[in-house]
Amino acid sequence: MTLTRTTEVFYTTDKGFAVPTIASIKSLRNWPSAKDLSINVVTLGMNDAEFDAFKGLSSDLNINLHAVSSERLSAFNDERFKRTHVPYSTLARFLIPALVRNDELLDLLYIDGDTWFVQDPKPLLDIQAPKVGLLASEDQSYFYMDDFGSTGRNVKSYFNDIAVDRTKGYFNAGVIKCRATEWVRISADCLSFLRSNLSICRYHDQSALNAIAGTTRTRLSPAWNFQTTYWGWNVSAIAEPKLLHFVGGAKPWMGLLNAWSGIYPEYSDVIRSRSHHLFPLRVWDPQDQIKLLNEERLSILKNRSIYLHRTLHRRRQFRKLVATSIL
Repeated sequence: MTLTRTTEVFYTTDKGFAVPTIASIKSLRNWPSAKDLSINVVTLGMNDAEFDAFKGLSSDLNINLHAVSSERLSAFNDERFKRTHVPYSTLARFLIPALVRNDELLDLLYIDGDTWFVQDPKPLLDIQAPKVGLLASEDQSYFYMDDFGSTGRNVKSYFNDIAVDRTKGYFNAGVIKCRATEWVRISADCLSFLRSNLSICRYHDQSALNAIAGTTRTRLSPAWNFQTTYWGWNVSAIAEPKLLHFVGGAKPWMGLLNAWSGIYPEYSDVIRSRSHHLFPLRVWDPQDQIKLLNEERLSILKNRSIYLHRTLHRRRQFRKLVATSIL
């Protein structure tokens, strides 16, 4: 008799990502395959009023809420932590083992809050997590390590610091599927790595995860973690996006870019309907909006002209990743 594995979904958020996280969950719940799915959200450092507001905003989405004090991660919130647009609340994923049942047949699907499902998640929900390691897609920086100039040098230096094997790649931590029992081990090892190596972990939890689980990672198709940068490389025909991931400092709740124009009306409606004064979101002013649209157009033009050789190389890499990944 073959026992059936089950999947539970986990998000983590602080108050800054509260509304976008709800929007991502809404895009997931829209699909019949996720109607009865167990979805969990770990809130980090919210006070009682913020937690109650989050609970009210998400009440129709049938989620399980877990409040965690920011003190649980205070050891990592010091001068060694690389300050970027990514908050240290992302480390809360390593606290998930204390919140799940000890079940050999349980798979965990972790999803970042700056995401949006554009296709049925059923294949991702149904696929079994690997027995060892985890399932995750490549990160955009993987494509940069062969670049000439400072970008390529910086990426290579970073990969060397955390001992990334370029033949194994470097994965993005925004979408991960893993057995619950494996996540207990990986989380403990990652927290230990961070304690000793926080200053070299430029991307915090993602750095630690690649250092600990990079060699045992099973490659997931980039269609399930389709990052904003990919639009400029014209690779959607190679792998039609299934889950959009708004990586980088620019996010769709801030304003419109062509990269997410296809989902922008619906996304904006969800964000507006779930907005709350306790969870303020940055929004571009009209001048910033025009400037960023022009910068995006210029970047795409460069990718198709003076950087065409580089773009074609990235397209070949992307095609190879799709061919060697699952789903």
